[in-house]
Amino acid sequence: GGGTVRTNMTMATLDGLMQGDAASDDNKILNNAWRGVEAMELYIKAHEKLYAGQVDAAMKFAQPLENYDDILDPVDIFSLIALCGFHNQWYGVCSNAFMRLEQLQDIPQERRDQYQDLAFKIFTKFKPKDPTIGFDQQTKDVVTPEYLRELRKSYIKKCI
Repeated sequence: GGGTVRTNMTMATLDGLMQGDAASDDNKILNNAWRGVEAMELYIKAHEKLYAGQVDAAMKFAQPLENYDDILDPVDIFSLIALCGFHNQWYGVCSNAFMRLEQLQDIPQERRDQYQDLAFKIFTKFKPKDPTIGFDQQTKDVVTPEYLRELRKSYIKKCI
């Protein structure tokens, strides 16, 4: 009936707006609003994958979070990246995340010392190196701009 026609028209309008949004990176207001959604989605997905034992996928969702440190707490971001890197045996990624944690200015010295102690225990046992893999494997399932556009569309569809 009429509801279906209105829904289809709304979807077509929103799809046109999304295409216009994708074509124009100058729209900072919309992009900033979506950054919060993207940050939370990546954060939740990384946790879901980690708890499901899919450590490679978890790390691929966690690593882009370093670009959202203006939205999420950097301690949460780099702790998650370190955890995913450790469980994925990407000790270079894990080491870099620990260094970022140790360099945060807003944490007490006691906490910084705890990060250093834990990093010391890990990296005396494991060299802080990542496994060598081919480029095609390295770029597989990486969070891409296309993924983020589809994420935006999926949220808009949920609102209709």
